[in-house]
Amino acid sequence: MIEFQNIIAKELNEFDKKFKIILSTKASLLYKVTSYISKNSGKKIRPICTILASGLINNINEKTYRSSILIELLHTATLIHDDIVDDANIRRSKFSINAIWKNKISVLSGDYFLAKGLKLAVQNKDFDVLDAISTVVQKIVEGELMQIEKTKKLNLTEEDYFKIIKLKTGSLFECAFHVGGLKHDGNPDDIQNLIELGSIIGLLFQIKDDILDYNFSNHSGKQYGNDIQEGKINLPLLYSLRDMNFLEKNSTFRILRKKNNSVEELNQVCKLVEKYQGLEKAEHIIENHYKKAVLILKNFNNSKYKNATLELLNFLIKRKK
Repeated sequence: MIEFQNIIAKELNEFDKKFKIILSTKASLLYKVTSYISKNSGKKIRPICTILASGLINNINEKTYRSSILIELLHTATLIHDDIVDDANIRRSKFSINAIWKNKISVLSGDYFLAKGLKLAVQNKDFDVLDAISTVVQKIVEGELMQIEKTKKLNLTEEDYFKIIKLKTGSLFECAFHVGGLKHDGNPDDIQNLIELGSIIGLLFQIKDDILDYNFSNHSGKQYGNDIQEGKINLPLLYSLRDMNFLEKNSTFRILRKKNNSVEELNQVCKLVEKYQGLEKAEHIIENHYKKAVLILKNFNNSKYKNATLELLNFLIKRKK
């Protein structure tokens, strides 16, 4: 376990127990899919954010766990659908759902997880949570469509980039903190601080992902050049393109437009990002937003949840994969 998980181990165990019950099914094919997902689950960062948000305002209850389960179900559904859209065969160093069961079963499985979450909210009359989730689904789709359009045209601006990651990645983290903070007598300032904290954490998470796409220590899977292979301009590349000369830009765009790139072509783009300090510029953005997140946390009382949130922030900016 990572330190931020250790601090809230009791709450995380409770979440795991409840999540397994929700995932249980008698349908044989769905059982195979859900079992595979359970075995290859990630660090549960988004549901942990919901638990941390509730803890920061001393509000952990059954609704906290229902909300965190809904967040994880939605996240799982979006991962499955993302892999279909991107035609990705690897997820977390394992075969993706669509690589094993193909697109039709993958689409239906993603829909199933989303429906499970919505039913859980309706059954418990968590309509405020349902409203937040409905909004975030809309934002994620908007972000995905905008990214597809910009990838086709290769005309991404810095403003476009931050708008896309706020919609695609930031909105779910924002929502995770928001629903964790919902309660009848909630302080509006607390809720606003939680939402801002979630937005920043989503931004940090995505920019760090962009940086890790240039991880030369492991030239396999999604840790190296995945965005380049998919024709996507991420933040380090976006900053580097500004300083490239005409020939370097043309060469980079040619590589981005290709369906399959050689290792030499990936290295060529990576060397240009290194030459124009794209990684350092992206790291600078992370540092600035990390400081903002720490300042927001000062608005909350000292607790193990505050400590865990700080540990989560430190993990996100220092992680190697």
